[in-house]
Formats: sequence, structure tokens, C-alpha cells
Amino acid sequence: MQSLASLVRHHARRAPDAVAVVHGADRLTYGELDEQSDQLAGALLAAGVGPGDRVVLLVPRSTGLIRSVFGVLKSRGVYVPLEIDAPAARLAPRIAAAEPRVVIAHPRAAHLLGAVRAAAPAAVLWTGDSPPGAARPGGGPVPLPEGRRDDLAYLLFTSGSTGVPKGVPITHDSVLTFATWVAGELGIGPDDRVSGHSALSFDFSVFDLYGAMVAGAALHLVPEHLNLVPDLLAGFIRESRLTQWSSVPSVMTAMAGRGVVRDFPDLRRVVWSGDVFPAPALRHWMLALPGVPFTNLFGPTETTVASCIATLSVPPGAADPIPIGRAVGGDRVALLDDDLRPVPAGTIGELYFAGAGLSPGYWRDPGATERAFRVVDGIRWYRTGDLATLGPDGLYYFHGRRDRQVKSRGYRIELDEITAAAGRLTGVVAAAVVAVDAPGLAGRELCAAYVPAGGAALDPARLRAELSATLPTYMLPTRWLALDRLPVNTNGKIDHGAVVRVFEDVAAAPSHG
Repeated sequence: MQSLASLVRHHARRAPDAVAVVHGADRLTYGELDEQSDQLAGALLAAGVGPGDRVVLLVPRSTGLIRSVFGVLKSRGVYVPLEIDAPAARLAPRIAAAEPRVVIAHPRAAHLLGAVRAAAPAAVLWTGDSPPGAARPGGGPVPLPEGRRDDLAYLLFTSGSTGVPKGVPITHDSVLTFATWVAGELGIGPDDRVSGHSALSFDFSVFDLYGAMVAGAALHLVPEHLNLVPDLLAGFIRESRLTQWSSVPSVMTAMAGRGVVRDFPDLRRVVWSGDVFPAPALRHWMLALPGVPFTNLFGPTETTVASCIATLSVPPGAADPIPIGRAVGGDRVALLDDDLRPVPAGTIGELYFAGAGLSPGYWRDPGATERAFRVVDGIRWYRTGDLATLGPDGLYYFHGRRDRQVKSRGYRIELDEITAAAGRLTGVVAAAVVAVDAPGLAGRELCAAYVPAGGAALDPARLRAELSATLPTYMLPTRWLALDRLPVNTNGKIDHGAVVRVFEDVAAAPSHG
């Protein structure tokens, strides 16, 4: 394929009546998607979009959103998906950084147009039911430019801890390489009905969308009102007769906790990404769906969705580590120390990725690019900040993040190691461990938020005692707090900053056990 736009053209010619995208009662065939995205591409070209120009998408999850993506790609533009319901103050710096030529907006985004126009002088094209007087994208057939594999396809913004968004551009070649390989690896075909659960601003959506488009499969977008409701999500899987479900561990853990993982007769593949999947919840899923393979895709936005893959066919034990696997096709993995030297097998090192998936670098930020992308022995690597080991089975295992290492009472502690252990405690569905500033203590206080299986808070003394069987005393959380659900960000990952704020805001701390 010459570009990502070629995927739709190819399937429109091969099977124009095959279903491409479904959202509730709305659906598009490949023929319709091809024709309608051609029309939008013509409108974008008429608005001055040229190769490399950014087009911001303020469109909710819908068939219109997918049509917008391919319209942008066919114009050789770069799509920049943003969260339509996010505060204007969050969107404005991203829009300013992207400097879009055009904004494609849904009427739900009308209240954001003031912030859009203040951030960038972009033209606006409306999609859906446009406000009175708004111009609709459309027009007759126009000659469309031929895309190139080295064109930029999209620009995503990561949520950095500094509050300053970092833009990550990815090329058509990187996406095509990854999607073609992973569709072949997982056996995704034209008869598949795959889920589209992730927001387009989260790079796991790239797997959903292009994994389906490479194969000519049907992409079933999860309606937004179902997003975080376990019972409704289970019904969606069942009623859509999905053959592939892909989501993030926080959602899947909640589904396991509600006991709704059952009666999915058509499901033949489950994929997760974005966070650590607690072994008890993963075991619950695998026991409920015997014979269904479960695949972990691991990697940062900077490496195009994932650079490691692991497929499990046997349920893990409650205390078993879950592998992040081996390198995906076209990528390489290395574990290096602080001096950029390889570490021995079984020793914790920092994960570096190289290969076809690497971003060209951070958007207009050469300093950040230089710090994160390193050349070692002539090979360009991305420094992830993730810690891992290489196991005797030849698979990599995740050991947390460098930036989740803290000092408490004189000890250097990996918070993710405690989180993993706490998530295996009896009666705990999910857990998140944070370090909270505590005046008077040497360092910070370790605090554990958790979701109890029965809904009622558990005895902190019992939790600490059970945890002490696997962790030393200095790694035991001193404060425990039961929550109905763990705070997550828009990507479905645990929002550790929000967990810290919960502990800071609690007037009366739970028993210290």
C-alpha cells in the first residue's frame, strides 16, 4: 500500500458492500466510506490543505469521525484528534501547537470555537447536523493527490507531568508496517467484527482502526455512553457479535469485578494495552473464555502503538508476572543501563525501542527529541523510561517506570512493584499505590487505593499482613483507602495524580494498621 488512504480504496474496489464502520444504527460500507472521504478530501483541498498541513478533529466517536480521518489522509493532511468534551483550556495549547490549516468540528464542539480561533486562525468545516449557516464539506469528485509512505499521518499529544503537551507525529509507513504485521500475527480477516473502544486521541485506537482496515474487517465503535459501564459493555460485545475485543486493563478489571465476562460465543480474540493487567482479573477473563487467546500490546505512543507483543493461552496464577513479550515485526528491543550498555538477562534495565515504528521526534521540540531519541552504535533508539527484565523464556517483563521510583524513609522504592503485589491481595479487584508528601516523615508516605471485590472496605491490618508475605516492611503502604473505582484519565490508564489528590483531600485517613 502506498498510504493509509489506499486501504479504503483497495477494499472499496474489492468488496464495496462490505461493512467498514458501525456506530449504533449508523454504518458505512467500504464503498460509502471511500466515496464520502473523497468528497471531504476535496473540501479540504479547496480550503487550502496541502501535504503535511494539520487538520484538527473535534468530532465525537461516530462514522463521521472515521470518514473525517480518511478525508484528511486523502488530502495528504495530518489529522490531530482531540477530545471534544475536554475543557477549552486543555485544548487550546494543543491547537496552538498543531497550527492547523482546518478544523473539522461537530456541532457539539461549537462552544470550543472561541478557543479554537484564539489558538489558531483555522478554517472550520462542520460535520453532522451543522449549525444554521455553516458550510458543509462536500462537492463533486476532484483529483486527489497520491499519498506517500513517508508522509505524516497523525499528530497525537501525550499528557506530560509538566502540563506542557508533547506532540508525537507518526508516518503512514510506521502505521502500515505495524498494522499489516499485527493483523497477520493475530489472524484478523475480512469476516472479523472488531471493537473500537479507545478514543482517537489515544494511540491504542490506531490498532483498532488500522488493524481492521488492513484486513477489510468491520470496525464496531463503542458508543460513548457505554464506555465505562461493565454491564453495558458486556452487552455490546454480545449484541455486536464481536470476534475481537480490545480495551484497557482498568475497564476489563471492572468488568471482571462485576462478573459480566460470559456468554460471548463469537469472541475469538482479546487484546489489551495501555497499562498493567492485574493477574487475578486477567485470570478471571481467561477462565471465563477458555480457548480464547489474550494478547498484550506494550509500547509508548512514540513507537506507534506497541513494540512488544505477548499472547497468552494459559491463565496465569494469581501471583504470576504477565510478560510484555517480544519485539513486534519491524521493531527491536534492548535493555540498557544508565551508560547505554546492555544489561544481563534477569537484570532490570531501561527499555529502548528501535525500528520502523519510531516517531520522527517530538513536534517542533528538538530538545525533547534529543533527550528521548538516542543513537547507539549507529542505531536510533527511543528511551522509554520503562524498566524491564529479560526472562529465561526469552520474553520481556515490565517492572514499572523510572518516574514511579520514589524515596521513602531512606529507601528507593518502585511504586509499581507494590501496586502489582497489592492487586493480588485477597478480595482486591484493583489497586494503585502512590507516594504522598508527609511533613515530618523521611521522604513520602506510601498510600494504597484499592477496589474491594465485595464493595465494602477491607481491614488495613489484614491487607498489610498479607502484603508483608511478599514485600519488606518499608514497602508496605501506611494508608489504605477503598474506592468504588480507581480514577483513570481519558486514555483509561490509572490517573496517579488523581489518586494522590484523593488522599490529600481525605479529612480522616483510614486506619494505619
